[in-house]
Amino acid sequence: MNCVQVNRKIELFVLGDLSEQERAAIEEHLASCPACRVAHDECCFLVAQIKESARPDLLTPDFNFAREVRSAVRAEIRRASYRTIAWRAIPALGSVAACLLLAFVGWWLWVASGSGLKPILAEDHPRRSAVRASAVPSIRQAWRHKSAPSAPGSMADEVVVHGNDMYLLQTHNGNNFVAALDTRTGEQNWLSDIQSCGYLLADDSRVYCLSQNGPGKFDLIALDATDGSLLWKHRQEHADKLHSPCRASLLPQERICWAADRTVHVLNRADGNPIWTRTIPDGGMLSAAVAVDDNLYVANAFGLYCLDAETGDESWRLACGDVRSGRARPMLAAANGEIYASMGLGLRSSRLFCMDVSQRRILWSRVVDCAARLDAVGDVLYVRDQNIRALEGTTGRLLWACPAEGCNPVTYAEDLAYFVDSREKGRLVALDRYTGARVWELPGIKSCDAFIKIDGTGFLKTPDGFVHAFIFKG
Repeated sequence: MNCVQVNRKIELFVLGDLSEQERAAIEEHLASCPACRVAHDECCFLVAQIKESARPDLLTPDFNFAREVRSAVRAEIRRASYRTIAWRAIPALGSVAACLLLAFVGWWLWVASGSGLKPILAEDHPRRSAVRASAVPSIRQAWRHKSAPSAPGSMADEVVVHGNDMYLLQTHNGNNFVAALDTRTGEQNWLSDIQSCGYLLADDSRVYCLSQNGPGKFDLIALDATDGSLLWKHRQEHADKLHSPCRASLLPQERICWAADRTVHVLNRADGNPIWTRTIPDGGMLSAAVAVDDNLYVANAFGLYCLDAETGDESWRLACGDVRSGRARPMLAAANGEIYASMGLGLRSSRLFCMDVSQRRILWSRVVDCAARLDAVGDVLYVRDQNIRALEGTTGRLLWACPAEGCNPVTYAEDLAYFVDSREKGRLVALDRYTGARVWELPGIKSCDAFIKIDGTGFLKTPDGFVHAFIFKG
């Protein structure tokens, strides 16, 4: 298909009303045409906005968005498609198109502001922390260890601390392996024999990670935490390449869950034997799984799925519209019996919502800028893009926001939220987790990895590949 043919059918493609042959032809064209991808994302965004206008409650348990708004969506997107074709065919209307675009952007901003988050003052918050701003505590470096090169924005090379052990990727003879360090001294306890591409996870007796077994092929492996020897290997079962690996998740009853593209694997931690496997073929890549009570939750571009953790059977699903785009992996976080989800809408925006899973009820939902990280701790949700935002979990109200460039996750210890702001020379920042009040900052630090603080020791990997251990006093 060429651009004109794709633009004539783009609205039907977004609504899912094309044959498999036509969908495949359009997908092939979109993969190589940035202009048509923009038009596709605009249509997807328009679908989301029309649904929001037609259904103020948006995500409700009857899950019937598409049927209720299909006629309105088709009419609006066809008009948008005709405008797109006209802009291509009649350059003289460029100024009119610009005005329409400005009007659309203004309307979108107005809609977003109408459902936006309202900040509240720290003194109004009933859970205001007693933590008060102070100078930087006394900090000294206990040790540092040269690790694998850092991969900014990736979870593959993140450091894991479990008890007195630290697990990380270590480069040796040009290849990466898993290394175990003593967190008190920085001395290396062991180096695995098998190569690894990271995504580390640990429990009391095993270290889990991914190992590549060919181009685009990965195995989930388990290493003995005492010596790094290989305990078991679970091979990627489907024939397709794994486009975007992710870390596995630990489940109760000695189980581990690994979401590989569109398939969920639940294995026995002791021997790696499969307990169940479930494939969700439509909707693109699955999020990493999160567990709440006896259920397992994953999300894709179509919606949120609740699976029985024992059998893998689908208990229910929450359809989030018919935006058919699986290129971005959704993000999930869970705390206090609530699920938080971030799902891409195109145009660098996401649908962020909170669901009470016990009642299957959406507590709040809104369109926000694309989130790079999503973390829930207690009754607070932390969202990171180029700002740090703390939202009240049950209402979505903005508790505080802090400008901060970079890509490392927000971490928490002793009622403080920690992150690295990479502006200028960089700084490690500690904020009161409820009010956003700056407690202290340590200048001269840049990192895209998590700052881990346990008792009086903090650990951080810097872009030069060194892991640093700091002793905090005061």
